Amino acid sequence: MMNPIISIVIPVYNGEKTIYELCQDIISLCKEQQWHHEIILIDDGSYDQSRKVMDALSSENYNIKSIFLTKNYGQQNAILCGLSFVSGDYILTMDDDGQHPVLMIETLMKRIMSGGDIVYAITDVHYDQAYRNMGSKMTDKLFNYLLKKPANKRISSFRIMKASLVQKILNHPYKYVYISASVVQHTHNIENVYYEKQQRRVGQSNYTFLKQLLLFVRIIVYYAPWPFLKPFQMRGTAYQIERKLNL
Repeated sequence: MMNPIISIVIPVYNGEKTIYELCQDIISLCKEQQWHHEIILIDDGSYDQSRKVMDALSSENYNIKSIFLTKNYGQQNAILCGLSFVSGDYILTMDDDGQHPVLMIETLMKRIMSGGDIVYAITDVHYDQAYRNMGSKMTDKLFNYLLKKPANKRISSFRIMKASLVQKILNHPYKYVYISASVVQHTHNIENVYYEKQQRRVGQSNYTFLKQLLLFVRIIVYYAPWPFLKPFQMRGTAYQIERKLNL
């Protein structure tokens, strides 16, 4: 495919010190590779100056589209919101903290264009907190057991997928979504590429033990194929939008 369109979806939560430089690095790479591109930023109830930075970015560049949610709905639902507005042939999701290296986007693009429905960028770096390492391993085992994910493939929030897969993910009727669980429900044509994780530029992770536990429970409730869980699966809108820029 000549000059494909790539949509880059980035959930933002207190990312005032990282998102400007991140967007500039992405734009430079896309120009170098001659990719038609769009960056979709979703503010998930930040309480710092992220919204002002997003306003400035969207004012400077029409290809940077900003969405502001009414409150904090969680990273997964924020990503789902961003996926609803993509127009690319390939859709990439990444974090806002600078730990996902922008140069890896080129590797992900090459791999997705050569086959596979989704390509995950994977790192072997371990978390400082033991509960996060254990949680990551338990989530992987859960995916293998409940969703029959190929055991030799791993998942992460740094990934690129085809637009056809995104359309399937968007057919999600519940108030909670876990993007990779929805992915594995629709395809096992998964690829991995490996990278060296960068240091967080500022701040620290927002994940706590309680959030990790809640995530684990929600995956079971919303994605396990057991009928007795149906009454606990809340239907409805997964997020509400306050305003949008360049959309």
